[in-house]
Amino acid sequence: MKNLVSVEWLAHHLYDEHLVIVDCQFELGKPESGYAAYEEGHIPGALYADLEKDLSGEVGEHGGRHPLPDQEQLQELVERLGIQQDSKVIAYDHEYGAMAARLWFLLGFAGHKERAVLDGGLKAWRGEWHKLETKVPEVSRSEYPISLDKSMIVSMNDVKQAQQEGRTIIDSRAPERFNGEKEPIDQKAGHIPGAINYFWKDNLNEEHKWKDPEERVGRNEHGQEPIVYCGSGVTACVNLVALQEAGVHAKLYPGSYSDWVSYQNNPIDSN
Repeated sequence: MKNLVSVEWLAHHLYDEHLVIVDCQFELGKPESGYAAYEEGHIPGALYADLEKDLSGEVGEHGGRHPLPDQEQLQELVERLGIQQDSKVIAYDHEYGAMAARLWFLLGFAGHKERAVLDGGLKAWRGEWHKLETKVPEVSRSEYPISLDKSMIVSMNDVKQAQQEGRTIIDSRAPERFNGEKEPIDQKAGHIPGAINYFWKDNLNEEHKWKDPEERVGRNEHGQEPIVYCGSGVTACVNLVALQEAGVHAKLYPGSYSDWVSYQNNPIDSN
């Protein structure tokens, strides 16, 4: 299964037996707005997954603003959504795809391969005049013992080792945050020393659909496995989709910049 699917593909396969659709709408700073938007109208058959309740673990002193869920929490999510080993899971959000990509990553982390992000999300679905529904579907809980693939992630110490080895480290945030010109969220402005900046939204065109493959992030990253981070490990997942589509096996630093700056002695750079 491809990592990206079109609205046309989903419309054609909407009622396939093994299809699971997950609405991941969420707005930072307005944690209740995502489910409210889901209730107002979602793709038929879609269930809901919340970034902070379902797709993130408990926040602590370290680990970043959106730590990965632990195995128990992730298994609970997979089984609540009724995902089985032969399920094809399509994730979407309102338009940009960051929350959907987070679920895409987590399912891969849990060992589930058949998953994809809907290109253009709900905005594209509505733009094609496809119907929405407000009914919350009833889904039978599955039994799916997952196994976490920890080769997909790196720790802060792994990032430090990568710095010494000169490996590629990709910062997925907006250029003004990378350059230290603006920092609206985290306690220090700048970036992890040695990182390069590939803004995650650069994968999308003006209509918020994915650009052609040759225009996406990662098209030239064919060396050692790059490490990808952002502010809290969410928007970096969009770059991970792009890299995987380009045949590049990248790893996520889940805690990302918010974890890095939680250690007072960690250096930062700015341009």
